[in-house]
Amino acid sequence: MATLLKELEAVEHLHDQFGFTYADIAAAVNTRESSLHRWRSGDGAPPTPVYLARLAALEAFVAELSRTFRTPEEASSWMNERVPAFGNRSAREMILAGHVDRVTGVLYAINAAVSL
Repeated sequence: MATLLKELEAVEHLHDQFGFTYADIAAAVNTRESSLHRWRSGDGAPPTPVYLARLAALEAFVAELSRTFRTPEEASSWMNERVPAFGNRSAREMILAGHVDRVTGVLYAINAAVSL
């Protein structure tokens, strides 16, 4: 359960800092919004391993986003820019389409290039 708290903090961060709706986040992890709200409130069964992995991917994305950009404003600006590596879609569009790992991978690559 301790790990679920960390993933749910990432959900709240995406909602509060970057304007994702809970419906958006539910779509990104391919679940119903009502399930996401149950997980957030602790009611009912916890997410299955598949959904826990998807939530963990969101948490990894938020962590890497924070590592990459100095301010939430810079991160938000980047998330809304069209990126050639995403077929000229934005990171936000990619996340909503369920491609969180791909966006995180680009952030890893940016950070690797910066640290060389």
